[in-house]
Amino acid sequence: MLFLSFRLCGPVFYAVVAYFLVMVGSGAAQMRVVDGVEVRGAIVARLAAAGEQAAPKLLPQKQFYRCDVPLEVKPSFGNWRSVDVICSSPARWKVSVRAQVKGHEVNMPIKVSLPKAEAVYLKLPMNKGDRLKLSDVELRPIERLSSESVYASPDQVVGRVLGQSLTPSIAVMPRHLAREWSVQEEDILSIYIVRGGIEVVSTGVALQPGQLGDTIHVENLSSETVLIGRIIGEKKVEIIAKGRK
Repeated sequence: MLFLSFRLCGPVFYAVVAYFLVMVGSGAAQMRVVDGVEVRGAIVARLAAAGEQAAPKLLPQKQFYRCDVPLEVKPSFGNWRSVDVICSSPARWKVSVRAQVKGHEVNMPIKVSLPKAEAVYLKLPMNKGDRLKLSDVELRPIERLSSESVYASPDQVVGRVLGQSLTPSIAVMPRHLAREWSVQEEDILSIYIVRGGIEVVSTGVALQPGQLGDTIHVENLSSETVLIGRIIGEKKVEIIAKGRK
């Protein structure tokens, strides 16, 4: 009946009285299985003695461990936001519980302010083939979930050429820009030919454009031979095979 009264009344005074009556009535040395009612009562009583009002959330029927001494309640991490409930006998055990101190900031919702995502937009409509200048673009806020496929800095797009016409209402994306070639068709190249561990550098002309790592056809200007090479740098091609004219 004492436990029932504690659960129904709830105020700190009754919780404290109930806890101490349980301890006195059962005997401090009597073996018992500690339940949620006893743990809650111990927390409320200890914090009341410390001038705090607690409302820990524990299921009354929850079973903890066997104990034959009064429970100890100590603050965790130097404050009463969380507490350690300790039994020292017959085997020492400890459980940590959020005390839910009323009026404490731990119960207040925390507003997390995430930095705003920004993306590059055009200031005015531009056409396919236009080269972007710093004065053509600006940063505007954008939904963070949409920020992975856009440019976050004007430096990333200045000097690039639009691959399609674009309006200021759409953030600039990689698919809006023309591909950046490491080699353009008819570029004069340095072509590297490796034979027997010896590297020979000659001059050639690109017969098609390509990006770093692409395989393209080139013509050796000294021999007028068409070769197949792999682009290894800006206007640099390593020959891997002979090609056809």
